[in-house]
This record gives sequence, structure tokens and C-alpha cells, in this order.
Amino acid sequence: MNGNILINTNNLKHNLSEIKKSSPNTKIMSVIKSNGYGHGILEVANALENSDSYAIATIEEAKYLRKNNITKEIVCLQGFSNEEECLFCSKNNIRPVIHNKNQIEIIKKKILKETLKVWIKIDTGMNRLGFDELSFKEAYEVCTNNNKIKKPIGLMTHLACADEKKDEFSNKQIEKFTNITKDLNGELSILNSAGILRYTNNINFSEHWVRPGIMLYGINPCNDINSLNLKPVMSLTAPVIAIKTCKKGEAIGYGQSFTFEKDTRIASIGIGYGDGYSRQLSDTGKVFFEGNFLNIVGRISMDIITVDVKDIDIKIGSFVELWGDNINIKDVSDTINTIPYELMCSLGDRLNKKYI
Repeated sequence: MNGNILINTNNLKHNLSEIKKSSPNTKIMSVIKSNGYGHGILEVANALENSDSYAIATIEEAKYLRKNNITKEIVCLQGFSNEEECLFCSKNNIRPVIHNKNQIEIIKKKILKETLKVWIKIDTGMNRLGFDELSFKEAYEVCTNNNKIKKPIGLMTHLACADEKKDEFSNKQIEKFTNITKDLNGELSILNSAGILRYTNNINFSEHWVRPGIMLYGINPCNDINSLNLKPVMSLTAPVIAIKTCKKGEAIGYGQSFTFEKDTRIASIGIGYGDGYSRQLSDTGKVFFEGNFLNIVGRISMDIITVDVKDIDIKIGSFVELWGDNINIKDVSDTINTIPYELMCSLGDRLNKKYI
């Protein structure tokens, strides 16, 4: 018996609706990269059909969506890396993000026979992808002078610290972006999930796109703001595969890291780090079963975690929740100093995905 990833598509639609209500004068670019943050890229795309466009990371993701009959505009955040990919974008309504000089050199060659919509990324301080102010002017001019590039051209940047409670950097980025783009016509995009929660009132553009990602999946990236009624989309469950009683003084698992202070009923659960459930949750994580929060004891192994089930009525074949409606995935990630993105994207192929 394998563990299950349960995806609530109604909650996915609900979260998109909440974002639309909070940002009524914007267009929505729903971020579904990395297999829909582990939720299934195709199923997520179908559930989020009321988006204005989808954002993915790679051309391969774009090809997969087009192959599976997704016709809505797709934005490729990493853009194209060669002439072949550039031509693919123009033929398949893929809107690449232009962020480096190599891409500009390809556009200069005027290889396009069909029109191409693009975004140009401006680096306002994250120092990852994008043009600085000087090189942006050249990139913008090259794209403007190419009659195969559709006008107006989209201009975007990315906030580095919007999810930080004491963020003093985002307003500097917003100001810099505003100054660079103030005399240019076109669609503009700044706000990611955290930015939507924290900086919507700081944006005053006539044609603004927001780029919700993690919040679509029911996770609030800002610990200090709770303005949207987001609902969790993913639940992770796994089956009990054995139950036994360990004696006082015995230890359990690899390294014998946990010793019992009294006779204890233990359930072995069929999930482990081989499925993407982090080994760092050893001796610290919890599972939920019928109103009870139960402690993980001993080291998490490749295929099994062991749980103190006390005296509750649990049987072989019962399923426990590792995160979902009762255990907040953000609490799980905080426990081991990581982020929900990593936990969701790490889940493996042995787990069954079920959509409800």
C-alpha cells in the first residue's frame, strides 16, 4: 500500500477566486511551474482555467502543456535559450521572459516568421535574472524595433523579500521599477504571492499583472498577514503497515536514536524519505489520526516512519495525515527550517495522486 497525495481542486479554484477579489483591477498569471508545485501541472492548469495566463519555468513544461491541449497563453519565466526554442514560442503562443543578452542576440537575428509576445525582466536588486537599467534600455529598444515582437511589451521584476515580516527592500524595488518604466507603455508585473498580500496598495499601474504561486495552493507566505481566506489544496496521507509494542528500555530505528521510557505501542507507516518525506522530521514530526496528534519516534527511513500511537484504536490499513486539513504544512516546514515549496515539490512518484 502506497501513500496518497490528495488534491482538492475545488479549494484550488476557491483560492484563485479569493485572489481575484483581493486584486480586482489586475490580470492573473497563475504560477504552475515545477509540476504545479507538486500538485500536477496539467490538473492544476485545468482547475485554474479562469486565470488570464499560466507561468511555468521551462520550455519543456510549455511543450507538455501544449501537447495536452492547454491552449491559454503560457509565460515561460526562464524564456528560450536558443533559436529553436524561440521559434517554438512564436508558433505556440508561449510568451518568453527575456532576461539576458544571449536572448537579445537571437532576437537581433530576426529569425521570427510569426509574431511573438514577450516579457522583459528588469533586475531591481534580486541579482538573479534580468537586465540592469542600462542594459534594459538596449533590450527594450531591440524588441521595440523588431516588427515580429508584439506591442506593447510586458515589463516585470521579482521581489526578493516580500515574505519577510521586516521587509525594507521591496519598496525600494518597486520604486526602482516604477522609475525605469514610468515613460514606457505596456503591461507591468511585480507582485508575487507575498507581494499581493503586502504591497497591492503600493502599486498604481493601469495594466498590472500579479503572479500568484504558493497562495494558489492554500499557503500564506506571510506569517503576519491573514487577509485572504485561503484553503489548503494538498493533503499527504500514508497507511499503517504494522503495529507492535516496544518494551521499556528498548530503542527503535536506525542509530537507536529513541529509547522508550515505558512500554509503547508503535505503528509503522508506509512512507519515508524515498517518497520525499524529509528525514529531518525524525523524532520531531507528527501525524494526525481521528482527532489525535501522534509523535514520530526514531529516525525516518527510506520507506517507513514509526509513530507512538498510545492507546488509540488504529489498525493496519488505517491512513494517517502527514499534512493537510489538520496539520498545516507551513508548521511542518517551520519545524525543520525549510519552506512548504520544498516539501511539496520533493514528493516522489511512488505516491498516488488523487483529485477530489
